[in-house]
Amino acid sequence: MTKENEFKPKRQKTGGRKKGTANKTTTVLKDAIVNAFEKVGGEKYLVEVAKTDPKTFCSLLARVLPMDVNGVVKNVNLTAAEAEMINKTLEKEC
Repeated sequence: MTKENEFKPKRQKTGGRKKGTANKTTTVLKDAIVNAFEKVGGEKYLVEVAKTDPKTFCSLLARVLPMDVNGVVKNVNLTAAEAEMINKTLEKEC
């Protein structure tokens, strides 16, 4: 797009939500989810889900944990068979 075709607002924006402010519906929904979570047992409920349905629990973890984890693992002595077993377990449960 060239500068002559570029959109130029005629006036400054006024009113509306401030940048970064959550939508009212989103806020209400998040509050409802937190309230339901507390009613079913909170942390104890999550522990039970982890035990009875690890796939669902891992799916939840994937949504709340950081995407990139940087770290160094030292002094781990695994055989190829042990590493493969760990990978298969993680693939099956997560």
